[in-house]
Amino acid sequence: MRRGFLFSFDAILAFVLVMFLIGSVASVMESESRIYSAYMRSQSQYVAEDTLTVLRTTPLRDLVPPNVLEEWIASGILNTTLVTPEMPPLDIVATYWATEPIYPSQNLRHKAEVILGYLLNQTLKGYDYELLINNYTSPYLRKFGGSYSKAKDVSSATIIMSGYAYNQTPRGYMARAYLTKATMVREDLFGWSRVLAGSFSSSGEKNYLNVTSTIYIPAKNKSSIYEANGNFIKRFTEQEDVYINGNKVTLRSTEPNAPDIKDYLKPGINYITMYFHDSAYYGRYYRYTMGIGSGTTVYAKYLSTSFEVEDPGLVKVYNVTSGYTGFIYLIEHFIPGNISKINMRFKVEGAQVVRLYYGLGQDLYLIGEKTVSPTAGPQVVEFTDSEIKSALSDLGVSYENLSKMVFDFVVAVDAKYYTSDGQFHYGGANEVSYSCPASDCGGERKRTLYGYPDSYVKIEYIPRIAVTRYSVPLSVYINYTDPSYYKYTGEHCGAKTYKEMEVKYTLPSTAKPWYVDLWVGYCFDSSTTQELEENGKIFYKGPNGVYALRIAYTKLYSWMMKNGTTNVFRAILVKGVDDGGTSFRMGATRGIVKYFIEGYAGYRDVFPYLLQGYPAYKGYNLTYYYDDGNGVVERTILVGDEPYKPMIVDKLNPEKYAVDDAILRLFNKLNYVDDKNPGEWRESPFDGSKDNPIDVYLHPSIVMDFASMGNIPGLFQPIQITLRVWREG
Repeated sequence: MRRGFLFSFDAILAFVLVMFLIGSVASVMESESRIYSAYMRSQSQYVAEDTLTVLRTTPLRDLVPPNVLEEWIASGILNTTLVTPEMPPLDIVATYWATEPIYPSQNLRHKAEVILGYLLNQTLKGYDYELLINNYTSPYLRKFGGSYSKAKDVSSATIIMSGYAYNQTPRGYMARAYLTKATMVREDLFGWSRVLAGSFSSSGEKNYLNVTSTIYIPAKNKSSIYEANGNFIKRFTEQEDVYINGNKVTLRSTEPNAPDIKDYLKPGINYITMYFHDSAYYGRYYRYTMGIGSGTTVYAKYLSTSFEVEDPGLVKVYNVTSGYTGFIYLIEHFIPGNISKINMRFKVEGAQVVRLYYGLGQDLYLIGEKTVSPTAGPQVVEFTDSEIKSALSDLGVSYENLSKMVFDFVVAVDAKYYTSDGQFHYGGANEVSYSCPASDCGGERKRTLYGYPDSYVKIEYIPRIAVTRYSVPLSVYINYTDPSYYKYTGEHCGAKTYKEMEVKYTLPSTAKPWYVDLWVGYCFDSSTTQELEENGKIFYKGPNGVYALRIAYTKLYSWMMKNGTTNVFRAILVKGVDDGGTSFRMGATRGIVKYFIEGYAGYRDVFPYLLQGYPAYKGYNLTYYYDDGNGVVERTILVGDEPYKPMIVDKLNPEKYAVDDAILRLFNKLNYVDDKNPGEWRESPFDGSKDNPIDVYLHPSIVMDFASMGNIPGLFQPIQITLRVWREG
């Protein structure tokens, strides 16, 4: 009996433990599912809202290929007696919807469906969708095969269009205003990935390493580059020389080692070459490396007339030459969207093998290897999307994982990573030790990686925000002295080190957040977990990469990158140097917060009058004030058509006149530095006045488009447009 009792007790205990474990796993899976579901809903919500914004603000001509536009005009789908290609698609839809009773034989409602169906299919790839116009939908307005009724998580966005109703008396006027050109102060931060080679050849000769890259500065002219400084970090004991556009830069021994480089820079493309040579000898050939260290960055502040931004999905590979040994190139990158494809192309010469590694925490994993002939001249090596996706899948990594944070790939040219010591060896294609003979190491020779456009990484992705022709690119610069540090761990790597780092930044109330990009000074040690949070909530927790030099993120959730308030970002390293982990070097981190201001103020309220003095005057010669970064400047701009009425911003009346209201709504968006009444445009001091200047100089070719609601179709009955979006599957 006693033995039976003991057996039964053990069985019950085991059963309880198993059920507890199953319950715990189920709880974790349920929690993960809720987090993932919330994340995907937030992304779908942004997609729905941004898609409607684009369809309401961007001319059809900018959204449709010329050949399609020509076909629509020829077939009558685009009825140019009623609408024009310069109108946004939803304006066209509102016009068609209202005028269909006037021209029943034109079948205008169907033509509106064709236009919207084409645009939705092109814009919402990867999503199911359904669009409703006054609760009407059709097969043209929904994804083929998609079922709204069966979807689990559906996000929707709704706008009210000022449509038209036939045979009603006009009640007033509406106006919109938008930018075609402008001048504004922009700031950029350019960071460099690591490029490392062996310090010595296998026979003991000193190696040299040349790295040339480009940065693009869309400044108005050379005198418009107000400020620029560089921090060029070398890996170890080698000599470093830096050239910008062929001119040698005088470096200092302390960080930042090039405090002022604005005289070296020019508008457009700038060539920056870093030359590493003459390392100290330590007796082992490949243990010591030379090349670009973490924290190498260039900051530039300049006056620009361009709205252009570089595509984050295109990595313009550097031109690299190593005199005697192999080398590695760390591609640490971030994409502000959901990645769909990755393709890599590298043109090399003098090499024998090109390897591609993926970095995950303390480890690097080989995901591809291609052999080439070291004597056959330049050759091209490609790693295709299918190869990369399959190799990452074997590691349990998806593109979804890569889309949330910075990710690491390492291209190794005649270099190999050994997990036994956690080091790259640079002796050649088949190196097995630090001091292998040249015959076993693949030979001592010059190896070259040709830069962009011969070599590149192309990442295709679905952006999280819509960038239109009216999107003005701006940023908040985070200087070395801006971050705060907590939990001191001592002095390491030549600086005070800490476990926690905090950064605060403020976005304008009218900003469209893009992403935060911090180039971080780490002091590396053993494996460390990094936790990232914003505004008191965690958005990432995972291993910190062995080659990490950057933290970047976009607006993953609604509580991140909030407008009109101070955002608090905090990075926490679970371990510090003293207890076996990586830490932050004080004063070695700087970054940039990128955002857009939408230079567009669409139709809004209806007013009894168009503009002051109308119809004797058809426009304004408007006096306004803007801050060029050095002080407040008075400027004038012609608005509308002649004859022009002289007008100053302070005398505009946004309560009575449609054009006055449109101007001030636009000015409110362009006042993003120190707005005296953020979010308000009808309150004094008006945006653009001397006491509340805007931060953009309006080019004389700015367009203010007025909409007089006379003739037919008359005014107007609201049209409600709703877009529902959900993920496939």
